Amino acid sequence: MLEHEQEDYNLTEKENVMPAGAAASYRYLRPKDTARLLLDFLWQEYELSRLAFGWLPAVADYELKTKLGRFGYLHSQHTKALHTRLIELPGSLNVKEGTPALTREVFERISQAPDTASFITGYLHVLRRMFVLYDGLSAKLDTILDAPTVDHLRTILNSRHELVDYLYDRLEQFGDEKPAADQWQDYVAEVWSLYEDVLAHRLDVDALRLPVHPAAEAAGPVPADSSNDPQFPVYERTDAYKQSYSDPTMSPLQDSVRQMHYINATEISAAESLCYLYYGVQKMPLEFYYDLARHLWDEVRHSQMGVRRLKQMGYKTEQFKFFNTSPGASIEELKQEWFPDMYAGLTMVAEPCSFVKKRKCVEKFWEFGDALSAIQCEFDMVDERMHVEFGKTWGPELYKQIDDIITAREMSERARIRRLEKLEIPGDPEEIRRVAKNFPGFCGLSTVELQYTNY
Repeated sequence: MLEHEQEDYNLTEKENVMPAGAAASYRYLRPKDTARLLLDFLWQEYELSRLAFGWLPAVADYELKTKLGRFGYLHSQHTKALHTRLIELPGSLNVKEGTPALTREVFERISQAPDTASFITGYLHVLRRMFVLYDGLSAKLDTILDAPTVDHLRTILNSRHELVDYLYDRLEQFGDEKPAADQWQDYVAEVWSLYEDVLAHRLDVDALRLPVHPAAEAAGPVPADSSNDPQFPVYERTDAYKQSYSDPTMSPLQDSVRQMHYINATEISAAESLCYLYYGVQKMPLEFYYDLARHLWDEVRHSQMGVRRLKQMGYKTEQFKFFNTSPGASIEELKQEWFPDMYAGLTMVAEPCSFVKKRKCVEKFWEFGDALSAIQCEFDMVDERMHVEFGKTWGPELYKQIDDIITAREMSERARIRRLEKLEIPGDPEEIRRVAKNFPGFCGLSTVELQYTNY
């Protein structure tokens, strides 16, 4: 349900009036009061998910990238928990309009930090203030009347230490960069204080005067070109190797079934591509962002699985080459078609074509006695089957945003044809369409086979 009007629970004007003399004893929140407060938190958590995902491509450090992938997912889960409770309470969510203008402006200002240390400082300040506000709300709730709300808030508050402790520890590592970050914190603190005043007293938004933005140039979010960790060398594409992973210089494991772990490790590039989609596409149903956040976090996890397994086997990431899939243009400059085309290519081509290889890898890893590698591939397939379903659901909806009405099947075929055109497969348009409809044959052309018999 995207928008609700629960008429049975909307009080009449007469019922809404508090009896004379009741103010002194009015210490309980009414359902409509709770809904108003939770709605503010919902949009703040949603914007925090955009903040974290938006900065994932902007930071160079791989560990921090993966943490931001996790944190963006946590904020999305917080949004979902609040949404679940709000549907039960009186009033209209009006989610089709997206984030209220003031909240969007405040978070976009806070997100446009000049460097990573400043970004973490601002992010940490907002988190601490929000947890103070959550604590304040929790203290007002009655454990019986408000029990469903209490349960949802408990889920959110359980994330406090995972978020705050990590960011605080990372900030301590910056050293010389902290003075600039301290100046940025002053700006963020002033913006957030003004914002809290408006919400707390329901002031006229038009009267709010936010301070001048101090950053001459922002390092994030979603830069045109993502930042790269030096321990993950970037692969320079060549026309000689059009099939994915076919260039032997990319990996020392090309002649081994363990090449699948390297392929997993490179999935951080898929996560980064999805960050641009999450940040750039607005006014989709909230359910779209919940699914996309899960998809994005899964790609981060798959990369972590691959990197961990490679290191366990004695390899260093510097021995491999990784993709930079940032769009090379700002969010404002990207053509609208980029977003659905990228999503369709990932969910209708790359992920479905991986299933055959991963099933074979599972079989061979069990034969070689490598249980962890086999189980890792099994979990990978579980996730990616879900991603394909996400693509079938949301891909056509993304195309509708650019007035391109398309079914899931048409979207899949179109994505395959685009892939074949990039591979420069010979043939007239009819022949290309025929090849695109032959799924096993198409996947054989699109990606290189692994050497399953060699461990």
